[in-house]
Amino acid sequence: MAAETDYRGAQGLNYWREDALLRAAVEPALPAAGRAKALEALDAAGALCGGPLSALVEKAHEDAGLPTLTRFDRWGNRVDRIEYCTEQVEARRLAMSLGLLPPVSLPERMAKAILLNYNGEGGITCPLAMTDGLAQLLEEAGTPAQKSRYLPLVRDPGTPTPLTGGQFVTEKQGGSTVSENETRAVLQPDGTWRLTGLKWFCSNPGELWLTTAKPAGSDAVALFLMPRRLQDGSLNESHLLRLKDLSGTRGKATAEVEYRGAYAECVGRPSRGLVLLLGTVIRASRIGVAGASLGFMGRAALESRLYAEARVVQGKRVADFPHVKAGFARLERERKAALTAFFKMLAAVDAGDPAEDVLVPLLKVCVSKLGTEHLRAARLILAGNATLRDFSPLPRIHEDAFIQEIWEGTHPVLAAHVEKALRRRASASAFLGMLAAGPRRELEERLKADASLPDEARQAAHESLCDAAYAALTAKQ
Repeated sequence: MAAETDYRGAQGLNYWREDALLRAAVEPALPAAGRAKALEALDAAGALCGGPLSALVEKAHEDAGLPTLTRFDRWGNRVDRIEYCTEQVEARRLAMSLGLLPPVSLPERMAKAILLNYNGEGGITCPLAMTDGLAQLLEEAGTPAQKSRYLPLVRDPGTPTPLTGGQFVTEKQGGSTVSENETRAVLQPDGTWRLTGLKWFCSNPGELWLTTAKPAGSDAVALFLMPRRLQDGSLNESHLLRLKDLSGTRGKATAEVEYRGAYAECVGRPSRGLVLLLGTVIRASRIGVAGASLGFMGRAALESRLYAEARVVQGKRVADFPHVKAGFARLERERKAALTAFFKMLAAVDAGDPAEDVLVPLLKVCVSKLGTEHLRAARLILAGNATLRDFSPLPRIHEDAFIQEIWEGTHPVLAAHVEKALRRRASASAFLGMLAAGPRRELEERLKADASLPDEARQAAHESLCDAAYAALTAKQ
């Protein structure tokens, strides 16, 4: 017979202090100069994420608090405005106060993102990843005029809705295959462009977004900056048609947007749009997905442990059943390995190590899969209570975790990127050099065997190759 419990959940706890695995992974990854200050900031972030931010996110994800689209004002004038509830806006402002963008070091920023994701995506961390990537793109490839105009906008917490950078790439016929997109761009005499087409999944439609189009007469995909408003304050010709009814990540708006000769500015050379997109914004988002999944896994572990320690069944705490203890131990081993791999990836990204070409898509695939699996395992601990949206945040976070598997490239797409990187000498050598002798030898043999396969069979084996590469990376040294 089951007894009632005093289970209250994790809200109100300091997530940083509760997560020994995260602390152990982060501390050695932080730059030595300023490490003590960074650790203080992470402790404060853990308190904020577990306290005020957690409460705001829960409130913002009630049905009445979800974002809405206002297309016209009372006089019939077009406004195309996303309305967020007070709690969502305040949650974003609090999140930005944590120091989530450069010049804060990458390991500290991503540790804070993991803590934020203890509350699920929350309407915060998808916009954060896109805003971070957009800022990186501007720094690396923007003109002086673009940097002057747009960098203050994407880094300003005082905008109507903070974390204002968006990413409008996906089209109905293209999906993850951006080269099949049909939006067209026409060059103007003043050097700006006008875009026409329909974008199908437009996440976080704020004040500025990155988008793609093919210049008239070309099949090359170019990259463009598109502001919501023109410099005279009028609305750009980018029309928000409707909001998507997503199953998860519901705190941020995702829209369908039609360009009707919309003003845009090219970033870099038109012929290098895909290279710039993949190397900055998409890379930042894929890193963000892996970090988000680690946060989901941390909340899954914490929430299910709290429940298992409080719930009594047949005179025993659920936590004391052998199968539950064994399950918790397995999940802890998997998360520890994933955290170690994640911070190795960040070090490679920081250093410009060619291994990042393997690590970024590899961890996006493998850690996002673990995120969904860990949420499922946590919900099973809660049994029937796991089906109730008002009992714990796990159902909501589980949906967020599944969506992270799909966003920024499905598993087959990313697995093909991993395989391609492992065929390049520099990136393969750098990645293999990170492995212990036994796992390295096994992976090299696998690569040789796959190379002899017919094309179709080799492509079908991409995902299992990912699994093998991740197993080699996370094997005990």
